Amino acid sequence: MSSTASGTDSAGAKREWDRMNAEAEATQALIGGDWLSADTAARSCGANGAQWVIARFGPSTDTDARDAALDRMETRWRAKGWDPVRSDITGDAPGKQLRYPAGNTLADGFFIEFGITEHASTLQLQTPCTTGDADALNREKYGERHTNTPPDIPGTAAPSAESTS
Repeated sequence: MSSTASGTDSAGAKREWDRMNAEAEATQALIGGDWLSADTAARSCGANGAQWVIARFGPSTDTDARDAALDRMETRWRAKGWDPVRSDITGDAPGKQLRYPAGNTLADGFFIEFGITEHASTLQLQTPCTTGDADALNREKYGERHTNTPPDIPGTAAPSAESTS
């Protein structure tokens, strides 16, 4: 069932959320371990569009596991037609990063970036800007209700997708 408000159909934005959240969760499964969500609320983009930033925080790895994880991830992304670029993360938490596109975003706003260090793993992606009403999607809490990754809220014990409303 699509949500309409102000004459804007949000079915396309919901499909993009579902598709990109599934990609995030598949990426998390490649690494394993426990992950937390810091996804944004839907936000307006374009003339009548909506998009989300999906941000996940996961486990750390040692150097050997890090390279193997990036190899699996790169294979998966290339199979999707994405051409990711691998680079080093420097500073206090050295590690590796995989990003598509290499810099900025695609014309529709999409990007995906995975970083992995000895301290943590991070996944961030921005869904493509797709027709939808961000206010209606947020009132509905669409993103919060359609993920299996629990939110990064102290005291939260169960994934938000299992919440009743």
